[in-house]
Amino acid sequence: MIRVLSLAGLALVTGCQEENTLPQKLDESVLRVTSTIQYPDNKRPWLKKKPFTRNGLGTIIEGGRLLVTADMVAHASYICLEKPEDGPKGSATVEAIDEECNLAVIKPVEPELLKGTHPLSLDAMITPGSTVQILQLEPNGAPALTPASLTTVAVMPYSSDGGAYLLYRASTTIPQREGSFVIPALHEGKLAGLVMRYDSRTQSADIIPSPLIGRFLKEYSKPGYSGLARAGLTYGESHGRTLREWLGAGKDLNGVIITSLDSGGPAEKAGLRKGDLIVRAGGKPIDGEGNYTDPRLGKINFSNLATLESAPGDKGEIVYFRSAGEGTGTLGTATLTLGGRNTVPEISPSRLRGNSVPYTFLGGLLFQELSRPYLREWGVNWRSDAPQNLVALDAFQEDLPKDQKRLVILAKLLPSSETIGLQELANKVVLTINGMPIHELADVNEAAKHPEKGFQRIELEGSAGPIYLDNASLESEEAQLRSEYGIPAKSDSLANPK
Repeated sequence: MIRVLSLAGLALVTGCQEENTLPQKLDESVLRVTSTIQYPDNKRPWLKKKPFTRNGLGTIIEGGRLLVTADMVAHASYICLEKPEDGPKGSATVEAIDEECNLAVIKPVEPELLKGTHPLSLDAMITPGSTVQILQLEPNGAPALTPASLTTVAVMPYSSDGGAYLLYRASTTIPQREGSFVIPALHEGKLAGLVMRYDSRTQSADIIPSPLIGRFLKEYSKPGYSGLARAGLTYGESHGRTLREWLGAGKDLNGVIITSLDSGGPAEKAGLRKGDLIVRAGGKPIDGEGNYTDPRLGKINFSNLATLESAPGDKGEIVYFRSAGEGTGTLGTATLTLGGRNTVPEISPSRLRGNSVPYTFLGGLLFQELSRPYLREWGVNWRSDAPQNLVALDAFQEDLPKDQKRLVILAKLLPSSETIGLQELANKVVLTINGMPIHELADVNEAAKHPEKGFQRIELEGSAGPIYLDNASLESEEAQLRSEYGIPAKSDSLANPK
């Protein structure tokens, strides 16, 4: 498996590298992009992490806009644009961003910055064995190309917790240059894709392909855009005949088994169930690995029929086999209305919207909602290093009660007279406050308005707690802690509620 790395900061091998300076003025189709990025701090949500910069190339497209990866501009506080020849500089704003498919469109604040530039058109689908050219810029602004041979065209994950989309994988050695975080790949003078990852050990690059870019550009401007089309299901492979025969599907019926359905998603609304065997999608037979045969690409995952060949709102047909037990079952047909990202909020969101982390204090107790970004604060091995009670809840959130909007956790206990000896209770799920069930962060605000006999009573998961806080001293405790830790005062402080 490829190790996910950006191009920025890598010491790359430049020997034995064939590079070509282009006769045509491709430097008129890109701008240097420098983003100042500052991520929210999920462990200290009143702060932001140390800012850093990313340098890349923005590809000019129709409509006076530039195409970059979402990684390039997500959580950017400032985006600077510059012409390749060290010309005029300007700023840009984000017009659209989709972190799942890792694409974003930015627009110059000063439109005159694009005078004399030429947008690139999108290339059509290319196949394994084709050669693309990776476009970079010399320090003087001159364009230079590095050839890359496509080894794989397949549906693969774009991030560790996001969706899987069509992707080009290419063999190449990319020299390190300024502006290498995101760079375009060209084919016959057209945009074939954007390089989003590079692994110097295996000398392979992952490229977002032009057909997916075209779908994103077509869809993002539509009202209510919430991602590319999907069916709202996950599946497991069904290798061999034993499982299919046990289901009653017979030895000749291939397909994949539905393992989960998005609550309220297209597949669930169409009547599909967990355990159904998908045998056809969009008229294409599906094999035991979830692939269909494309006339140009060969075997490709059937999710491609939704994300690349369809739009949210389109109809899609799935033929399935449903076991009736005792080795019998029936075939059925479900018509799905494809949608974007699931409109039902995740209990533990995979991403946080906006540039800040919601939190609230009650005396020295910091409350937050569980999320994947919070767990990722434990590093790349968060699945083993983060609190295991929270990792399990994140992994199996679909099994939680339907009325559980979010999981509120006691994220931190700041040292005070009220919290002495309670530090081991950090990262426990909050069940009730003053007898009121806690289903989201706003419930903490409401529950704290009703102390019991002068105390805030906080019940936690398992045998932890309860915690009793003297309501009379919370206001002074909180004011002192805010001052010590540089936490902004809030007009809706929970301390000493009336």
